[in-house]
Amino acid sequence: MTIDLVIVGAGGHGRELYDAVLAVNAAIPTFRVLGFVDDAPSHPDRLERLGMPLLGDTDWLLANPCAFVLGIGTSEVRSRLAARLEGAGLEPATVVHPSAHVGPDVVFGDGVVVYDRSTVTTNVRIGRHTHLNVGCAVQHDTVVGDLVQFSPGVLVNGDCVLEDRVFLGTGAVITRGNRVGAGARVGAGAVVLDDVAPGSTVVGIPARTTP
Repeated sequence: MTIDLVIVGAGGHGRELYDAVLAVNAAIPTFRVLGFVDDAPSHPDRLERLGMPLLGDTDWLLANPCAFVLGIGTSEVRSRLAARLEGAGLEPATVVHPSAHVGPDVVFGDGVVVYDRSTVTTNVRIGRHTHLNVGCAVQHDTVVGDLVQFSPGVLVNGDCVLEDRVFLGTGAVITRGNRVGAGARVGAGAVVLDDVAPGSTVVGIPARTTP
């Protein structure tokens, strides 16, 4: 039995998520995608080329309740939408691309999305509505909070803690045993060798707080 699913967000991130859902279905039929909703849609022609409808804004989903997944790349927007939709009783779906490797003793919160060629090894906890983009890795005994955004190619070593709403830029590396505080931003290509304070932005090799 397949699950009726609506993707929230019709931009590039949402359309990439649709590709991941298609890959899931190709392996094991799981979802029946009804279409997309978006409160500020752009480029509807790109949805048309995928053969998928823009159903309306998020009010459409509230009026036609079913499972949803957030195709939004910004943690703050994901947080607001998750609160609204789950507050109305809608259930978030978790989507894991079949090419991703998920090892033993891994726990995903509701609404997690793991894109292709990502790896999650063992004794890893990943919080609600966190997204691991293409080619990321999270290694042993790491805890990742809610609404964390991994850009493509992020590497997180073992024994790390990433608190809620962290943003990790493309190719960022978090070395073993470090903590990244809530709401912190790690720039593209940065290498984190020490703890990162909540709400701060770090860039460079080694990563340093921006002025």
